[in-house]
Formats: sequence, structure tokens, C-alpha cells
Amino acid sequence: MISTNKLIHLFQFVILVCLLQGNTQNVVHCYFCKEIIKSKYIIVDSKAFHQEHFLCKSCNKPITGSFTRKDENYFHPECLSQIVGLVCEYCKKIIQGEYLVNENKKYHKLCFENFVVPKCAVCKSPLVGEYREDIYHNKYHAYHSRDLYICDCCDRIICDAITNGGKTYNDGRHICNICYSSAIFEQKQFEKLLEKVSFKLNTFGMNFNLNSIKIKGVDKNVLRNAAKIFTESTQGYCQSETTGNYLNERLISQKIMHTIFVLNWIPSLHIESIIAHELAHAWIYEKGKKNLSPKTLEGSCNFVSYTYLKSIGQSAAYEIIKMIEMDPDPNYGKGFLEIRDKFGYKPFSDFLAFLRNN
Repeated sequence: MISTNKLIHLFQFVILVCLLQGNTQNVVHCYFCKEIIKSKYIIVDSKAFHQEHFLCKSCNKPITGSFTRKDENYFHPECLSQIVGLVCEYCKKIIQGEYLVNENKKYHKLCFENFVVPKCAVCKSPLVGEYREDIYHNKYHAYHSRDLYICDCCDRIICDAITNGGKTYNDGRHICNICYSSAIFEQKQFEKLLEKVSFKLNTFGMNFNLNSIKIKGVDKNVLRNAAKIFTESTQGYCQSETTGNYLNERLISQKIMHTIFVLNWIPSLHIESIIAHELAHAWIYEKGKKNLSPKTLEGSCNFVSYTYLKSIGQSAAYEIIKMIEMDPDPNYGKGFLEIRDKFGYKPFSDFLAFLRNN
């Protein structure tokens, strides 16, 4: 928290110059030397001084202008500043007048605002007062979030300075140009990403029959209609159905089909993260326990996405991980943290054994 202090009381006294008259009633003695003053003199705090005897307690030189008082002694302002340590941390020059304190360091107000305090990534003005910081370390005034859109994909604030602007889709989503530059639009690309993610998860011990899984890149309106539970943060949904083959009213076989809906027009790595989450739903539907709480279910699926992203090892992957970790939702966010605390340092097979329907 930045606080403002004031320099020890700074007084600007008008030097009172007096001419000594000839009669004895006007005899004045110098407070310093005790001698009779026979010429011009200075009065401070009802005390008279020869002009050359009004001295700075620190440097012992005459004070001819403004001064400060401390413990009944008088100082040049800059001398007292040196004594009490009022030196600007940035420019190393004496502080006179108001100053700012940040992390127990003192600064001239202008030095702090121009060279020390971080600048707003949106408007480049000093960040004095309340501000926010995203996971990409962009700092900006809090009030900008009321005037500008936040990217529905990466959570950056959309502006020229940070994202080079952005786009608004027909379904109401706001996407920054950083995300838009690597967005996926074609259905074939979604199918390739499904193959990529399922192959990686297979190495973790999660096996999938891709013949029973379809993927669709859709807009927000289609996803809303498909999902049983939909919030503004929903990015994917796995629709699982079981159909049976009967002979003489006896079940002889059954078939499971999964349709994964994923938001389109966002970067491939974000799509991969969503696919990993929804594939986990498909795996649990077929092989997992049926009585998992929503917190355990969604937390577990996010743990699969987290593990997939960690295996990629890219900086962009860790940015998505950060978003998973900071998710305020009690199921997706807190549920994930609880699962990670329990299985994050154990073999992935232990996690699958926990989910498996034994």
C-alpha cells in the first residue's frame, strides 16, 4: 500500500529586518552570542539573532532562507533531510517537501510515479491506487475492466496495447487478436486434435475407441443447447449414450457412443485442454464409478487436462494450467485442487484406480 508522508514541518519564515534605534529602550541582544545587536537582525520564535549568527545546527552555516526546526534547533531543510535519511531511493538526491514511501523506501513523488511505480499496460499511466494483474503479468487500472472486454478464451483484457484489439463473435464471445491468430475453424482440425489428445492419454493408461467418439466444434449457442448444465464459463460437453441389442427381451450386446462438443474459433492448445477434460468424462462413463460427486467428477476431469498440459511443457500450456488453478468454481476449481493434492505426486495409475469401478 502506498502512503504519503510529509517532511518534518517545513516553515517558510519571513526574515524580519529591524533597524536599531538610538535610545536604550530598543537594546536587543543576540540569542547566540549574547552581544548587543547594533545593525540589522533576525527574529525567530521571539529570539533575535545577528544575521550571521542564525546558524544551521548541522553544517554551522548561516540560514538565509527557509529552514526547519527539530528539538529546538534550526536546520537547512536539506541538512535535516540528510540527518533523518530523507534521500530519494531512485535519484539519491535530498527530499524536500512531500515524499512517498513504498516497501519502506522513500521517493520523490515524481521519481516514484515516473520511474518506479509500474505503468498501466492499457493506458501507460502510473498505477497509483487499485489495479489488477492477469496471469500474463499485465497490470492495469481496475476501472479499465469496466470499459473494456475480457477475452473469453485467455482472460486478457482486450485493448490495442496488450492484444492488438480483438473480435466479437456472433454468439457474443469476445476474443482477443492473440487468440484469434491461432484459432481453429475447420471440423477436420478438431478431429486431428481429438486423435492427438487421445493418443497422449493412451500413454497415461486411458484407452479410447475413437470409432465410438465424435467431436464437433460449435459456437456458444449450440453448446448451450447440448449441455445439461451450462454456465458462461462452459467450454465443452461430453454427451454419452448407451444403446442395447436385445434378443427375446434379453440384452445380448450394448454400444456406447460419445459426442464431444467443443467451443470453436479458439486456439488449438485451449481446444486440446478441453478435449482432454471431455475424454476423461467419456472414460469415467465407461469404466469409472457412477456415484462420484460433481466436485470429484469435474475436479478429476480437470486433473486429466492438467496432466496432459504438463506433458506438453510449453509456456502457453502452463498459462492454461494457471487458469485451471485459479478457477473460482467450487467443482472445477476447488475440486481440481483437492484431486491434485491427493494424486499430484503419485503415479497416474493410482489416480485411475481411484476412479475405476471395481
